[in-house]
Amino acid sequence: MMNAPLQALLLLLISSTCPALALAQGTARVPAPDPQALRIQVPDVPLVNQHGQQVRLWSDLVRGQTVAINFIFTRCKTICSPMTATLARVQKELGPDSPVRFISITLDVANDTPERLAHFAEPFAPGPHWSFLTGEPALVKEALVALGGYTPDKEAHRPLVLVGNATADKWLRVDGLGSASSLLEAIREVRAASAPPAELTPTSPSAQDAAAARYFTNTELVDQHGKTHRFYEDLIRGRKVLINFAFTACKGVCSPMTKHLAEVQKALGGRVGKDTTMITLSVDPANDTPATLAHFTQKFGVGPGWYFLTGAPENISLVLKKLGGYTDDPNTHSSTLLIGDATTGMWVKAPAMSNTSNLVYAVEHLNDPR
Repeated sequence: MMNAPLQALLLLLISSTCPALALAQGTARVPAPDPQALRIQVPDVPLVNQHGQQVRLWSDLVRGQTVAINFIFTRCKTICSPMTATLARVQKELGPDSPVRFISITLDVANDTPERLAHFAEPFAPGPHWSFLTGEPALVKEALVALGGYTPDKEAHRPLVLVGNATADKWLRVDGLGSASSLLEAIREVRAASAPPAELTPTSPSAQDAAAARYFTNTELVDQHGKTHRFYEDLIRGRKVLINFAFTACKGVCSPMTKHLAEVQKALGGRVGKDTTMITLSVDPANDTPATLAHFTQKFGVGPGWYFLTGAPENISLVLKKLGGYTDDPNTHSSTLLIGDATTGMWVKAPAMSNTSNLVYAVEHLNDPR
């Protein structure tokens, strides 16, 4: 087992525009999405922070991050200061090296200039990853509506904090006047949603390759062309990888998921097959032969560098269990996508049906400092 986490995928990234599980139909019994789950689409509107700098809400602040967002105004005489104080305690508890970003959006653009937001923020000692935002009224309203913070009467706004990670498509609303510990718990839950298997944790560069080889193993699997590959050495070592789970007789999510990932492959361009590999592991090796996998891939225009793998049941089961994709019933398989780099030890999870640009961003920025 490796010592330190092969740590979470970027986070993109990534607001999911069409959640994979919602596509399950017919006889496929992929678990239904939680009807209470929040579906958040973060607009990429240009806003202005407390330093007078223009920032884009999605691409500069939210994409690829775990975020805690609240809604305040500087002339508020009731809940805004106590709620901001709670977020300040959470920020302090997380420490200066935490990658979590804090965002406070004004409900009073007519009054809240960057200077007034800076003055309001000062007593709470916001760190460099905390943005207090104002801007053009229509753009601020668009952001507030999308995030669930808009109210026509700012005095009546609720003390909600939106905690989320777009890469994992996981969003929670938390009482901003509750305890700092409840907010910390929500942040940990959201971050865990994008975390890869705990064993995929980075070690020193000299030990990383040996640790990854032990974890992934060189189990032999067979691709859609009938070629045998050692799983780690031939497919994972020295490159970025995208790994998902499917089977050819699936009547639900597998076809739309494969079609969607084919768009991701096109967007990644020549990198797939060069420094990036895509892998689909069959969860039904008893029926998925190389020939059936080849027929399945032809329907979606799968290009070079994307391997659909089957093999002896004991071999494919071993690899599936390592990656959290094993199931006794193929119809209940996971629709999670693992994105990682065994060389650096950086890994993240995302819904396989996440927005194409978010998945591409996650791959491209996987090894960015965090």
